[in-house]
Amino acid sequence: MAKGLKKNEEVYVPLVRLRVDRQTESAFLRTKVLADVLPKHRSVIVDLVDGGRTTSVPTSAVHRNIGVAIYAVGDIGSEHNLIEPLRKSVLHYLRLVLPADALRARSVRSLAELSECWSKHDHQGVSHVILIGHGSDRGLTFAVDGRVEAEDLGKTFAVQGSVATTFISLCCKTGFGSFAKGFSRGFGNCVFIAPFHSVHGAIASQFIQTYLGHHFLDGKTFKVAYNKAQDDIPSGVQFRFWQNGKLQ
Repeated sequence: MAKGLKKNEEVYVPLVRLRVDRQTESAFLRTKVLADVLPKHRSVIVDLVDGGRTTSVPTSAVHRNIGVAIYAVGDIGSEHNLIEPLRKSVLHYLRLVLPADALRARSVRSLAELSECWSKHDHQGVSHVILIGHGSDRGLTFAVDGRVEAEDLGKTFAVQGSVATTFISLCCKTGFGSFAKGFSRGFGNCVFIAPFHSVHGAIASQFIQTYLGHHFLDGKTFKVAYNKAQDDIPSGVQFRFWQNGKLQ
């Protein structure tokens, strides 16, 4: 996923792509690039941090930054039986995958709370954002604000200095163009993945874990990981893949 890598740049590489067997809490090796990578090259030499050993790895599997923020948008009524269990299932899965300092889980009930978390604490270190809550083809439901329109939600995340590359919504019907276009058009080449239908909480949990398993553990690109997760999902639920305001 990383382009234009430079010598001595710090990166994260999935252990499985390095062909090494290490028992660690994280699925990644934090290491450094050993030489500049020309645009036409599709692999990079990295330090294995193991007695001077090095290896070549595809640039498509290399991450400049790994950080995930889970935002559970509360509506009060369904927090106990749906939103909080879904937040915890995603959180506990990612605790098995990521370094402890790469994971943040927030529960918010207003757009102001979300904006505070993102603009003051998360935007400079988070590459992947996961949204949990009640959605429609127009917006998300907050306990304090009621329905917040997709465009206003997108503006909240469009903060200067953000390193986010991927937004994944587990909220019903947010894969519709009427939501996805307004939300994603302001993020350049950021990926936005969201369900086209209403989605059961258990299905949403399975999808995100399957997607992140292919993306983080197997080192697959955004689109390949999405395709694999979409093939595996039960009940015929369709998630959609958007980029730069366009359906891919």
